[in-house]
Amino acid sequence: MKKFNKICINCPAGCHLDITVDDNNQISVSGNTCPRGLNYARQELTDPRRIVTAVVFADCCKRICIPVKSNAPVPMEMIPGLLKTLFATRVKLPVSVGDVILRDFNGSGIDIVSASEIS
Repeated sequence: MKKFNKICINCPAGCHLDITVDDNNQISVSGNTCPRGLNYARQELTDPRRIVTAVVFADCCKRICIPVKSNAPVPMEMIPGLLKTLFATRVKLPVSVGDVILRDFNGSGIDIVSASEIS
């Protein structure tokens, strides 16, 4: 039997979850005040994901940073490669909010979009 403690990030309540995985890989969760806590706990143990935020540079100079974010949560194991790719990416100005900066990263279906308008 394995035990984990996590803080749920699906709503502002920030419930402290006590998660137990038995020998048959059955997950039990306590401490959640809504059903999202149960879903979060299962996701965290089986396929943890995060929204990724970063900056990319404009192709004209390194002093202009463009904030970007993923349009969907990214599997944790893909994040280091994504960040490496983003930090090497140069973007032609102008960009608008929502412009796709990097499409379908590594075939994941996840796009990286601009979070700001810069001309």
